[in-house]
Amino acid sequence: MESVDPMLIAFLPKDIRNMFFPYASVQLAALVLNLLIGFVMASIIGVHFRKYASAFCNRQDFSRLFPLLMLSVILIITVVKASLALALGLVGALSIVRFRTPIKEPEELLYLFLNIGVAVALGAGQTLAAVVACFVTLFLIGWVKKRDDKSKQENGLFLSLNFISDQSLKDTQLVSQLKSLLSEHADRIELRRIDIADNRFDANFFISVSDESQIDLCMKALSNAFSGINISLLEQHNIAGV
Repeated sequence: MESVDPMLIAFLPKDIRNMFFPYASVQLAALVLNLLIGFVMASIIGVHFRKYASAFCNRQDFSRLFPLLMLSVILIITVVKASLALALGLVGALSIVRFRTPIKEPEELLYLFLNIGVAVALGAGQTLAAVVACFVTLFLIGWVKKRDDKSKQENGLFLSLNFISDQSLKDTQLVSQLKSLLSEHADRIELRRIDIADNRFDANFFISVSDESQIDLCMKALSNAFSGINISLLEQHNIAGV
């Protein structure tokens, strides 16, 4: 029997459709509507991520994945909820699939969960709940971010350091030394990443300063403490690429 266009199935009478296509229980109109709403919601979440997130990544490229993730989960949930056999098959398929995508920042993972949560609600037919929950969540997150920014009145910078030493660095206490040095010239420091391989050292810090002179003093202190060190500073909001 040749395959039939699903759009034609939707226009067939219910009795005929159930007789010849017993598994075609998905309402295509509702699926298309939820896919369109999901695309719009994923785009809004992407704009929010680029504007308010502080993850050390290319937020522009990362947020482009949100619509594809949203639409994929909506399709899976819509199809699976109509059949117990498909649900069990999905569990079996996921048990042998391994996802190795590196998620280095917890904030990236949280935005992915938000996309998945909205997609699951849309796929389950809870359209109004998904839209309201998404907007309320984004509003609260944005409000908290703005409140924190106004209270701190600080400049956030990503500080990247790397240098090559004449001796092995594995048994040294460079991290403690760097944090002690940076704390003297910055209001707040956070270690984001560190890589040590024999005599090569790479580290990424997030620092907050309230005055530009602190940056000059910090760079001078690092140059005096570590010979041949390479210093790179990146203002936080420039990463968004908006």
